[in-house]
Amino acid sequence: MTNLVIFASDAKGTSSLNSIINEANNMGINLFVMVCQDTQLRYPTHHKDRFEILTNVDSSEKIWSKSLNTFLPFKPDWLIIQRERWEPETSIILEFKQSFGCKIGVVEQNAAFLNTVESYLENKSKNKLVPLIDIFFDHSEFIQQQRKLLNFKGNSLVVGNPKYDINLDVDKSQLEYLNKKYKVDSKKKQVLFFTLTNSSREELFKCFIKFKNENPSYQYFIKPFPGEPFSDQYKNDYFPKFKIEGITPILDETDIWGMFNICDIHVGALSSIFYPGLLLNKTMIDYSKEIGMRDRYTDPTPILESKGIGLEDKAELWMRVFNLKSKKELQEILSPENLTPAFEKNKVAWDAMDNGNILNLFDNFNDKKACSRIINYIINETNLL
Repeated sequence: MTNLVIFASDAKGTSSLNSIINEANNMGINLFVMVCQDTQLRYPTHHKDRFEILTNVDSSEKIWSKSLNTFLPFKPDWLIIQRERWEPETSIILEFKQSFGCKIGVVEQNAAFLNTVESYLENKSKNKLVPLIDIFFDHSEFIQQQRKLLNFKGNSLVVGNPKYDINLDVDKSQLEYLNKKYKVDSKKKQVLFFTLTNSSREELFKCFIKFKNENPSYQYFIKPFPGEPFSDQYKNDYFPKFKIEGITPILDETDIWGMFNICDIHVGALSSIFYPGLLLNKTMIDYSKEIGMRDRYTDPTPILESKGIGLEDKAELWMRVFNLKSKKELQEILSPENLTPAFEKNKVAWDAMDNGNILNLFDNFNDKKACSRIINYIINETNLL
């Protein structure tokens, strides 16, 4: 019998794993779940009361996990998480691999749909943890190939994206609650904007203002990145009210699934956040050309000169990540010889977006069965032990 632990440190993480939790339980796997529904990241060592702990095992066995700050009802065979480069997950990975000797699977939460300078650095950082991780569950063959062009070294399996197995199926009572909470006017079209946290942010906001001025009869909402409104860098954009008049931010991450359904028009710059709108057959508006994103994403200058406004547009950050002693070393990492091959398939994504044939690049299956493929893999691999 497989002993499986699933952990998520915020609502975004929980949404990536909830279908896997359901499937594991339905398949009779011994399960211990520790997940958080808060929009802001939480640590089990500091915020244990913010986590839900669920198990289907009635056992007298008690195994202490220091990183989870709780007892487990079994010695785990597998740990599944959806982020690995940052705490608290990094410490959890180390404990589960070194102390428990279990296998570790990472569900990729973001699509490496477009390769960028930032994603090149992220994957170089990610490679440091690859020896500890047995399998990365990826969304599509195209995305898997894009990660390889970023020199990603991990072992990966294409299963689809489990985040969309169940989350878009929002029940009527939840939709009624959100309509009331956000004062949705049924007589108007609803528009959902998506922010950026990189150097194209302000240019995209200008496009939002122009769109809003051209369509004054619509009702407007905006989806920030999880934690974005509470960060020191961006909180003044959201409080005491959002910087663009007449746009309501969706600050609770758990509300976004219903708002994906409620809003008729989804507007932003091409990224993985477009996928739910495509699944729901919403009107999609992409401003990546207008804001020059197609060229800007491949320019290392904002990072090297620390002039970008993005959370990771800082040379000093990446010098710390890679223990570099000089900016020249970072320049060598971001040389044209290294970056140019990484960007060679981006045109495939841009062309697919322009031609309206993009859905299968996001997910090879689009059948809401990614969770089944993941759990079947876990069961089969455990049987080989």
